[in-house]
Amino acid sequence: MFGNLRRGAMILWALVVLATGAHADRVILTPSAYNLPPGSAKLEIARRESKGGLTHYWANLGLIGGIEVEALRLETRTRHVDSLGLQYNILPDIGFTPAVSVGVRDVANRTEDGIAFYLAVGYRLPYMPPNPFIDEMYLFGGIGAGGIRGPFVGTEIRTPYRILLSAEYDSRAWNAAVSWEPVPLLRLRLYSIDGETYYGASLAVSF
Repeated sequence: MFGNLRRGAMILWALVVLATGAHADRVILTPSAYNLPPGSAKLEIARRESKGGLTHYWANLGLIGGIEVEALRLETRTRHVDSLGLQYNILPDIGFTPAVSVGVRDVANRTEDGIAFYLAVGYRLPYMPPNPFIDEMYLFGGIGAGGIRGPFVGTEIRTPYRILLSAEYDSRAWNAAVSWEPVPLLRLRLYSIDGETYYGASLAVSF
């Protein structure tokens, strides 16, 4: 009996994670508190041409048990830095509760910002008044230490036109992004990060 209950609870948890994990794992740079579903991944690239050029490469992998792994490469013409992060989802967003996650970035302390620890909260507004511009709206917030220097906040607005608007304060600077989804799971993105213009794309896959 208890075995069946445990199995049922695990299946329910997996369904909740799959239902809520389709959301982005980051707002722009800050954690969103939402994890990718187990067995799925997201690849993203963002590049600026100013100040000698800089490219961000992200690879995120959703694992069972509410765990997500993130690999980041920062690359210039002369050097690159690789880092690894982990996020654990404590509480999924099931409609009346927010998503809550804890995590660590740059585990090996290799980037300029250094290792960071954080608590992140994300919440989808349960009801939006009917309008032609907004399908869904998410609010995010949290606090970090180390490489994330204190509080961070963010928001995302999904429109009916396959366009996503994102904005955040990452504990240092305000960032924003506009994303267009020409086909499912592929997004073309234009960013403003720390006052610099970036362009890029992201692709979500499952296996």
